[in-house]
Amino acid sequence: MMKMRNYVHTITYMAVCLFVLSACGSEDALEADFRNPSDFFMPAGDDQSEEAQLRRQFFNETGCYLLFNDTIQKEYLGTDINGAPVYSIETVDLTYSVGMSAYISTHYSYSYLSTWEQRRQVVSFLSDFVLPHLTGALKPYSWFVCNQINSWTNENQNITHPFAALNQRCIAISGNYIIQQQRTDAQKQNYAQRILNVIIGQLATNKSEAFAEFYTFSADYYNRDYSAMGYVSKPGTADLYALGFLSSTGFSNFPSATVDLSSYALLVVQYDENQLATMYGSYPLILQKAAIVRSVLIDLGYVF
Repeated sequence: MMKMRNYVHTITYMAVCLFVLSACGSEDALEADFRNPSDFFMPAGDDQSEEAQLRRQFFNETGCYLLFNDTIQKEYLGTDINGAPVYSIETVDLTYSVGMSAYISTHYSYSYLSTWEQRRQVVSFLSDFVLPHLTGALKPYSWFVCNQINSWTNENQNITHPFAALNQRCIAISGNYIIQQQRTDAQKQNYAQRILNVIIGQLATNKSEAFAEFYTFSADYYNRDYSAMGYVSKPGTADLYALGFLSSTGFSNFPSATVDLSSYALLVVQYDENQLATMYGSYPLILQKAAIVRSVLIDLGYVF
């Protein structure tokens, strides 16, 4: 069953220092009661279930926390004036990032993997087909492995199902394709590619400063109207390739820098250098831009 949530980001990083001063100096200062927020990402110490052992093993092997539920912590605080229980709840909020504005356009909800076998199966897929492409520098703080991700925006209420979604401390992946039926290694690799496309596309956006050289090739065209650059209509595919653009979805203008970089990031993850040479051998600018993106991604920690 799909679980809908209203996401409220709870700040957990709090330390309170209380000092009690007396004229005679006979009382000691009170010590803060501080709990490491990372503790909430791990199973309880007395939990020895198969799932808990898997989560601990995953952390020991990868350095990343493993979640099967978007509720990170639910701490009982007591009761309200009516006697009803009161909890402090923190969830995986993929819309949150440090320094974000108050406006949130994209929303997520999730359905969970319902059995231990499903969870074990998707974690095995993650470990064998996704993680080998990410060095320590690119591995997230945590992975949230669920059945399906549901996404919608304020502007478009139609629900979509992305393969993955991420923010600064978590990458959520959808495992329903893996558990639907027995998949071949080739099928798993193809699905992993789709997940990696999402991750790398977001990485390129987050690390855009590392791609400064890439931007120089098409800087004069970004977001410019076709007419301002001498075109009476939308340029054809060959014209776009010659200018170093893989495509243009704009009705009257060239792609933005962000769209251009994301397109190339996905291109180099999907095709190797020999394939690109065959596909775009007549367009040296595309090959040059692709080589830069590949080199930067390697420097950032991606393993091709």
